[in-house]
Amino acid sequence: MILLTIATALLIGTCAIVHYFKNKYKYWESRGVPYDKPTLFFGSFWRFFFERDNLNKYLERTGKKYDSPYFGFFIFTKPILVIQDIEIAKRIFVKDFVSFPNKLFFPDKHYDPIFNNSLINLRGEDWRYMRRKLSPVFTTGKIKTMLEIIDECSDRLTRYLTNIPDGDLEVTEVASRFAADVISLCMFGVKCDCYQKQVHNFQYYGENILTKGTIGVIITVAYIFVHFAVKIFKFTYFNPEGVKYFRGVFTDIFNERKEQYLKRNDLVDILLDLKRSDGNNGRFVHDDTQLLAQAIAFSFAGQETTSSILSFTLHELSLNNSIQDRLRQEIVEISNRYGNLNYRGLHEMKYLSMVVNETLRKHPLTTFVQREALDDYTFPETGLQLERGTGIIVPLKSFHYDPKYFPNPEIYDPERFREQDTHMAFGIGPRGCIGKRFALVTIKMALVNILKKFKVERNAETRETIPINSPLIFRPENCVNVRFTHLSET
Repeated sequence: MILLTIATALLIGTCAIVHYFKNKYKYWESRGVPYDKPTLFFGSFWRFFFERDNLNKYLERTGKKYDSPYFGFFIFTKPILVIQDIEIAKRIFVKDFVSFPNKLFFPDKHYDPIFNNSLINLRGEDWRYMRRKLSPVFTTGKIKTMLEIIDECSDRLTRYLTNIPDGDLEVTEVASRFAADVISLCMFGVKCDCYQKQVHNFQYYGENILTKGTIGVIITVAYIFVHFAVKIFKFTYFNPEGVKYFRGVFTDIFNERKEQYLKRNDLVDILLDLKRSDGNNGRFVHDDTQLLAQAIAFSFAGQETTSSILSFTLHELSLNNSIQDRLRQEIVEISNRYGNLNYRGLHEMKYLSMVVNETLRKHPLTTFVQREALDDYTFPETGLQLERGTGIIVPLKSFHYDPKYFPNPEIYDPERFREQDTHMAFGIGPRGCIGKRFALVTIKMALVNILKKFKVERNAETRETIPINSPLIFRPENCVNVRFTHLSET
């Protein structure tokens, strides 16, 4: 009798659980949205994780099944809407931004105070406040004052390239050195000897602040989609060893500035001014956690962005000689006109901008941009009603390779950006990348200095396409091999 009672209870419990999940999985069907049929309990999570299906490929393949402005899928029971129409994407990120101001990331600032206090993941009024306070670091006027430093860093880069015996080089390694050199000087006023044989710790931990491999993928997926797993397994988004290193470095920098009354008008000064002016209003905690959060996030994001874009661009130029020659001609003509290249001269290099934009289209830096519905929301174009908390994803590569927007998307063609700038590599709208202009100026200065002195060519190890190991961040992994031939030798 007891066994029968237990069996009956288990059966009823199982049926109740199954009914709960099946009811949750009616979310998209009840709204008339095409959706990827979920696996019980896991939703679509099973397909792109347990079956080792790359998330980017999953989004691309599933999107092609549906001739619709959007489609849905589930992570466990959480509904996610994937946007496939550029106008709806613009509505979410720009026009109706107030309805979608926050990212999907795990938001508990007390559990993971470094990542969740950074501008990357702050929410609501905290994000608006911090964005407003940090914006002066990246104004046009401020970037102009940094141009001389960036030029010096670019010059060190070309001197390093000159000393490569046969000119053959794996580009991501040297691009990372350059990125660390620029970020450490411009943002923090610290000179790192980045071109020595041994990799500087600032560069190393900037590159490795995220956990890599399968564990890194699990952590990132959990932070975006499976928040309960973050607490269960005690994940932190930035790896503890990297956080410990940067905490020590930035604490020393902050203390030195305060004790010696040094003023460089860089990111460190902005953060210290925030501490002094707002320290008593509850915005900053006593242990400087928010200061460290911004410093670590900017170090990581700045190095990652600069290194990847520069590597991808040099790879494409090595495969496209006519584009490289035309770009070099523009660089030489405008550089000769201005002598020492200034911000105005760099701004006049239209073809250079087209080249970098095409790199960003063909090689977006991340799989998708994501938002969360702050309240219940109805799309005016289609009448689709979303509940508060519904996730929104815009898959960048699917957009960037859509022939509707970019004909012959597999071809590297800067001409497509002569009249437009529609890629979303830096995001769009108020929550777009705050450091976009700084990153673009840094990359352009590096390309100007390189192409004035070198021809970038294929070598025996150059690949037609670059394999990407991470399913979430499109980072070239030590496989961008080219030859730098000094122009005096051609």
